[in-house]
Amino acid sequence: MNRYFFYNYFIVCFTNLMLLIPYFLTADRYGGAVMSIVLSPIFGYIFLYMFTSSLSKFPGKALPEIFSLFYPKWIVNIVMVYKAVLIGIAGALVISTYAVIITSFLNPNANQYVMLMLLLIVCAYAATRSTVSIAFILEISLLLSLPVIAFVMYKTINNPLMNWDAIHVIANHVDHMPTLLSFACASFVFTGYLNMGLFNRILPPNFKFKYIWSYPIIAFIVLVITFFVPIGIHGTETVSQYIFLWSATADSTRMMYGFIERMLFVFLIVLINISLTFTMVGWHMVIEYIRTIIPNNVVNPDEKKAPLRSYIIAGCIIIITFVTMLKVTDDLMLKFTAYFLIFRLFSETLTTTWIFILSRKKVRKYEKEAAS
Repeated sequence: MNRYFFYNYFIVCFTNLMLLIPYFLTADRYGGAVMSIVLSPIFGYIFLYMFTSSLSKFPGKALPEIFSLFYPKWIVNIVMVYKAVLIGIAGALVISTYAVIITSFLNPNANQYVMLMLLLIVCAYAATRSTVSIAFILEISLLLSLPVIAFVMYKTINNPLMNWDAIHVIANHVDHMPTLLSFACASFVFTGYLNMGLFNRILPPNFKFKYIWSYPIIAFIVLVITFFVPIGIHGTETVSQYIFLWSATADSTRMMYGFIERMLFVFLIVLINISLTFTMVGWHMVIEYIRTIIPNNVVNPDEKKAPLRSYIIAGCIIIITFVTMLKVTDDLMLKFTAYFLIFRLFSETLTTTWIFILSRKKVRKYEKEAAS
């Protein structure tokens, strides 16, 4: 069962290519970006350990059930709505970004909003499946994507345009203190453990999180590649001219495999797989969190048929996301994403610390009962 934790952790890790994180980090390449990358795995491991060790004290329980053990219903409802909104925004940003990428790089004549609506419908419908089904879909999706992601990274690193001197120049700025935005971007890669706030429901009672020390190491390697490879290919100055940095980086790589000449096509295929899966998982969490505030809700991670309330919530997600994106310009999207990443940093720090404190309270409660 540890593999499902692996999948949830790394679907978020690889989604950093979508949430404009490389763009914000390279924008601060002469400032605190490098130091942020160095410090982020330490932050990531501490909170990964705190969250997983806390969940082990609540076997089979998700965040709604955990909070219900300590707080009245109205407080739990407020927390769940807050978490649902935050996670829903992350999914909306990812799927909206991909709609822009696919119309910009693959088919400029396509209608961006038609493409967005199709992606929204696919993600929202998939999100209505049961938690067990979502875990299976996540497994298949990531297993298919990982070899392609590794291949893309290998080809870009071995690109003849790679300039290691440019990477060395930027790496020398490691002595600059990190900014809040650069640290928020770098730390996002390590926050996939928060998905277990829902998927803890499908883990067995005696489950133990294993090899968690290796997860931040792998994520750190991915983050380093994500940041330095575009700099090596485009140069220390030109790299700042691209918003969708890794799409431009993939398009700079050529392959000699018959009709597959542009790496961009391969990259966009794996990118749609990652973005759809990330959004599906996130919106499934939104649906489950919102359902907990509805009276007479039945928690069943392996329900055979999605209830009507799941479809209603999914429909609301589609409408809100689509209407919002109609009003948002590209500049506003960049600013909103930056503020969202910073807010997410504080929010997830609060959530992890909160759950850790609650787990200590439960342990003390059991110790008192045993002593009496």
